Amino acid sequence: MTTIDRIQAVRSGLTTAGIDALLVTNLTNVRYLTGFSGTNGQVLVSASGAVFFTDPRYEGKAGDMVTGAEIAIYPARLTDLLGDRLKAQSIVRLGIEGSMTLTERDDLQSRLGLDLITTTGMVEELRRTKDASEIASIREAIRIGDEAFSWILDRLVPGAIERDIALELEVRMRKNGADGISFPPIIGSGPLSAHIHHSAGERTFEKGDLVLLDFGCTFAGYCSDLTRTVVLGGASDEQHELYALVLEAHNRGIEAVGPGVKGADVDKAARDVIDAAGYGDRFGHGLGHGVGLDIHEAPRLHRISEDTLASGDVVTVEPGVYIPGTGGVRIEDCVLVTDAGAEVLGSAPKDHLIEL
Repeated sequence: MTTIDRIQAVRSGLTTAGIDALLVTNLTNVRYLTGFSGTNGQVLVSASGAVFFTDPRYEGKAGDMVTGAEIAIYPARLTDLLGDRLKAQSIVRLGIEGSMTLTERDDLQSRLGLDLITTTGMVEELRRTKDASEIASIREAIRIGDEAFSWILDRLVPGAIERDIALELEVRMRKNGADGISFPPIIGSGPLSAHIHHSAGERTFEKGDLVLLDFGCTFAGYCSDLTRTVVLGGASDEQHELYALVLEAHNRGIEAVGPGVKGADVDKAARDVIDAAGYGDRFGHGLGHGVGLDIHEAPRLHRISEDTLASGDVVTVEPGVYIPGTGGVRIEDCVLVTDAGAEVLGSAPKDHLIEL
């Protein structure tokens, strides 16, 4: 979809939401609707069209990037121009996004003196289904991440330090065309691989360690997310068995992905494998999440998810088993929901536990 199509889709939902206009302040949503990627911008979407607001620092950038909306530059604060725009269009019920802080809401309401109606997901739901251009950007981000994984394997040796590996991954991805990282790399070695969201630290790798690498990058604003687990030296029988279990759960999860399938059912397909092996209490997170302009977005693959998958969704499938004091295994791919089922978007090896 073009930005004009996206804005029109928001406009068509205003009446259903019970609002005269929507003020978009979430910067990811601003980018989705207009193409603007700076640090200050807002979009007013109403029946008459869309206006993009920003301050003088971004006048030139807005002119180069914004499409589908009129550009308005305010001298100091948004309300310098917004109030007059609302009055000119007789807008009384102004929708705001649920991500706005209470302080921001209170300040806006005091300056505008009209009703503010909190909305949820009006833009986020549009972002769920990716078009061909978005999928192409995600594919490229994934390709860059896959290449970085292959490259880093030679550097995963006893004596390496978690924090250094994280930095090397980031530099490698940036050199290969990434805009940046989609989140700080999770590099967990030895017993720290059992920490689900470990922050790469000063631990030095040792022979026999499981090393969990969870990282991604952005390309044209769109994210990738990859997790692989390897072992330094020959793996023990227990490590092989744990990896095989998580791989089986991973494969069953991917097989369950398809249009019309509930996110909770995809989670269950993978979780049942781990539960049956007696490790259910060691899989302490949801199976996956949507990926796009944000690293975590709709839909969710979780036991309590109420989402239903649709063609064009991109989700992660990432089961894991984490044994405190010993180590953990997680395997993750980004998966595109297609009319026929699912397509794994990456190519990083995973069919067996890599022994380095």
